[in-house]
Amino acid sequence: MNDETRGSSRRAFLAGTGALAGSALAGCNGLVSGPGSEGTPTARDVSLPTPYKGPEDASVTVGVYKDFACPACRQFDQQIAPQVEREYVDPGVVRLEHYDFPLDMHEPDSYTAANAARAVQHAADDAAFFAYADLLFDNQADLGPSTYADLAGDVDVDGERVRSDAEGRTYRSVVEADKQQGIDAGVRGTPWVFVNGSALDGFGWETVRSAIENARSEGWGRERGAGEGSADPVARSEGS
Repeated sequence: MNDETRGSSRRAFLAGTGALAGSALAGCNGLVSGPGSEGTPTARDVSLPTPYKGPEDASVTVGVYKDFACPACRQFDQQIAPQVEREYVDPGVVRLEHYDFPLDMHEPDSYTAANAARAVQHAADDAAFFAYADLLFDNQADLGPSTYADLAGDVDVDGERVRSDAEGRTYRSVVEADKQQGIDAGVRGTPWVFVNGSALDGFGWETVRSAIENARSEGWGRERGAGEGSADPVARSEGS
């Protein structure tokens, strides 16, 4: 897929979803079922660590459950995540984690894209995973086997391997484990954000920033011997 084709696809996609950015942030949701809605005979058990950016021992952990086919996740990836990285991840304050939560309403792309991204992680590293994830969101209107293969070349991973792993859902066990963990934690849609284990009320920048600052204050207080209290959970309202 050349740059012109990608650009044209993105413009067409934005024309259909542009209203999302101008409205109150709303996530993708629907009837959330357990993982494994569609089995594949080529899927095999593999294990991969949670992809993350930032220091492993950061005092604040931000975990985000995402669906690569969800327009709201695309918005989070392009508008909110860069601010989190600039303000908190790059200075070493936050560890930003990715969790897969493919929604059945976006089948098959939600599941195959997640497998493609995990194939990149397995073949390379977390840095390549996040770079590839950005490309998937940039090309959300064109998700599919050929796109997975084409984009893999941009992160120096064999495209045919990624295509095969996506179609065969090689990393199904990894993706399903993430989704089940999310369901157990109360995740009902995407993107769904946790800060130090507490679910947030939405995914807008001010909501995320406030939760991070609260978590930082708590950590500072504990270090100073100010007690072990935790912040009140933030009620979810910006989209569910």
